[in-house]
Amino acid sequence: MGKVAGAAAATHIKQLLKAQPDVAVVFASAPSQIEALAALRADPEVEWHRVTAFHMDEYVGMSESHPASFRRFLKQHLFDHVKVKAFYGLSGEAADATAECARYAALLEEHSPQFVILGIGENGHLAFNDPPVADFNDPLLVKEVTLDEVCRQQQVHDGAFPTLDAVPRTALTLTVPALMRIPRAIAVVPGPMKKHAVKAALEGPIETACPASILRTHTNATLFLDHDSASLL
Repeated sequence: MGKVAGAAAATHIKQLLKAQPDVAVVFASAPSQIEALAALRADPEVEWHRVTAFHMDEYVGMSESHPASFRRFLKQHLFDHVKVKAFYGLSGEAADATAECARYAALLEEHSPQFVILGIGENGHLAFNDPPVADFNDPLLVKEVTLDEVCRQQQVHDGAFPTLDAVPRTALTLTVPALMRIPRAIAVVPGPMKKHAVKAALEGPIETACPASILRTHTNATLFLDHDSASLL
């Protein structure tokens, strides 16, 4: 699944670069993305020097050097292997979270990402838009959020933190509208822990109780599943 999703992502980036001088791409940062990122970076025909990279979220108070940092994750799984034109990271350690969200929103407005590779959380979240804070009509592009317990427990399941108490309680995230306005989306969702979220996203109502359900209204989104994540469909 990861190989197929990564190959599809590579194909789309190459198609975009045939039509324009550069492209901005938003990347998810999670273990679920590792195989897809490996396949993407393995394509020798992607002209990475024409790609400007963004990411979706970062924990409040966390430096880029922290093992659980999402900026560090992308560096390890992508930017250490390919040289992009630029990478704009969300500074979790910024002294003023509101100002940092505004700074990042301005960058998104300036570069207007055309492609996003994302995942779906165990609670159906997109980025860190957990059900309690997800807003399909959010006026903001980037905001500070409180993480719900299911989301925080997922970070323990993923091996990012040893215990629930170690997981930060707040994060900075792109909002649902910020993700949905990107013209092309690929969602990479493997594993048995995601099966309930996948079922809710595809077969339940379109509502913030499962934020990923909004992807059904996207004009050009593709969902990649494996047998485990699709087992309840």
